[in-house]
Amino acid sequence: MDNLKIGTMVTVIDQTDAMKNQFGVVVYHDKKREKVLVRFGGQQQLYYTVDQLKEY
Repeated sequence: MDNLKIGTMVTVIDQTDAMKNQFGVVVYHDKKREKVLVRFGGQQQLYYTVDQLKEY
């Protein structure tokens, strides 16, 4: 998770996810669950594991 810091632009690479190929910004790290919160646009945000994302 070290390479995906808060403010990093990412794209969803998980082809089974509804947000596949969408771009967003990392806004939070949940260290307990080992997930990052990604915000898409102004309001929608979802949690992802690092292997579901790629730095943009």
